[in-house]
Amino acid sequence: MAKEAAPANAPAAPAAETPKDSFSLKKILMIGIPIVLVQIVLIYFVFVKFIAPSMAGGQQHAAPEAEPAADVKEEAAQVLVIKDLIINPAGTNGTRFLLTTVGLEVPTAEIKAELEQKEIQTRDILNSVLTSKGLEELTIPQFKETLRKEILEKVNANLRTGKVRNVYFSKFIIQ
Repeated sequence: MAKEAAPANAPAAPAAETPKDSFSLKKILMIGIPIVLVQIVLIYFVFVKFIAPSMAGGQQHAAPEAEPAADVKEEAAQVLVIKDLIINPAGTNGTRFLLTTVGLEVPTAEIKAELEQKEIQTRDILNSVLTSKGLEELTIPQFKETLRKEILEKVNANLRTGKVRNVYFSKFIIQ
């Protein structure tokens, strides 16, 4: 009988250790996974709030806030955005293209309404100006100012009332 009791005790001892091992694994999973998830969420928010804005350039965010304050005396400036113009630059035979979004700043809502009514003509002006430029001209950063002035003159010639103040390129991608 003593022999029968011994084998019964032997399997009982390892069985008692198995629940301890599985309990500690469960405990690690129940505590460890939420901690890792919280850390991931914290890293995401730190990146979005602090790191990403500094990588994008903090000057871009500061300029628009200062600009409306200068225009408080008159009506707030309006910007008409003409999105996603796809242009084939001169001399590329359709192998390269420019993707751009142009913003036209005007002093009043009435002028913006006129521009919205003439959006097709404005898009045509932008297409004409941009397709007349070669790839070499479009890739030079200093040329953008000349390009802005040319667009400004031609769009203003198309308006009956008021004038466009500034031309902005929010997207300027050459492929």
